[in-house]
Amino acid sequence: MEDKFASTRKHFILAISFSVVVIALTEIATFAYVHSPAGVKWEDYGIGKFYIPLGVNIATLITLLIILRRPHIRDMVKNYACVISLVIVCTVVVTSHHDYPVLLAVFVVPVIWSIVFEDKFLCSVTHLLCQLGVLQLTVSSSILTKNSMVNMDADSLANKVADFYKSNPKGVISGEDMLRICNETRTNTLWVNIILGIILVATARLFGYLMLLQLQKKDSILQTHEKDNMALEKQLLRDQMTGLYNHTAFYEFLDRCVKMKGDEPLTLAVVDIDDFKKVNDTYGHDNGDEVILTLSKIMQSHCGADNYVCRYGGEEFAVIFPNSREKEARQIMQNILEEFRNTHYDWHSGSISFSCGVFQCSPYRMNAEEFFQITDKLLYKAKHNGKNQVCGGQ
Repeated sequence: MEDKFASTRKHFILAISFSVVVIALTEIATFAYVHSPAGVKWEDYGIGKFYIPLGVNIATLITLLIILRRPHIRDMVKNYACVISLVIVCTVVVTSHHDYPVLLAVFVVPVIWSIVFEDKFLCSVTHLLCQLGVLQLTVSSSILTKNSMVNMDADSLANKVADFYKSNPKGVISGEDMLRICNETRTNTLWVNIILGIILVATARLFGYLMLLQLQKKDSILQTHEKDNMALEKQLLRDQMTGLYNHTAFYEFLDRCVKMKGDEPLTLAVVDIDDFKKVNDTYGHDNGDEVILTLSKIMQSHCGADNYVCRYGGEEFAVIFPNSREKEARQIMQNILEEFRNTHYDWHSGSISFSCGVFQCSPYRMNAEEFFQITDKLLYKAKHNGKNQVCGGQ
């Protein structure tokens, strides 16, 4: 089965790689233009903000590449690995920073990206992981905020507040009251942030679910159209009795193959059942149909899906061999002849054979009509030489 998401995964890993590079460059720029002028040293800033996050992200990318390059790993697992890798990169960004309102939006990205693989369960798993990420961000931000308050001396906090509110005629607020107010505010903010984070990711999940339904509906419509097209093709391009390509399809495919041949070999074989009119007149049309069906099945079994097997007349057949030389095609037709003439029928004691002409398209300019006429002449040469044989141009 064709892997329709192979290209998507390639673009996915390119997008993640680009994001990791942008994040790393942003950290360097932030330090250079914001933290360094404020007196922060790179040794203090780089470990937690640059080296460790970049190392984790690179390890994630390498792991993802290894998974995607393993042919024995299922395509569904590869899809999951892509989205989970994106969740890990987002979690690394969140863990190394604590700008809460901005970072909440980070977890929306994996939820939206999970839609492209058209998998409801993958969307649900991504949603759950991102909700856990929101909780982790909330708790870590809360702990850091709490620690910064606890480590601050109450009197120094009171002095800072007093300095700020010198002109306040109502007086100075005490350090204990300020800590109490800050803790109350922190607790309220914690719950507000949790609720906002859950709502944000849940909204993204709802949006993703609606988009997924739309994609699946579109896919269903496309599948229906494909089935209708196949049914229409069967009516227009297939022989109703044998299921082989019909007269119209044969000439259309032959013309297309000749025009697109290029440097690749192209060989045509035309077949005519020997003395078929005598079979029909002597044994009846039903038995004649049995002969046609028998030859059709044998030709299909030998020629495979890469070649075009056609019934372009009553007892006339043709096989277009793209990318095959005359020698290869002649051997295939000889094998078909051997099996066909060794087939026994209850109503006929002898054997029934066919004559065949095989010709490889000239490397010089030749149209489909000329190609067919030359091959057809080889068929009649086989008839003239005694029938029951394959005649080639080489």
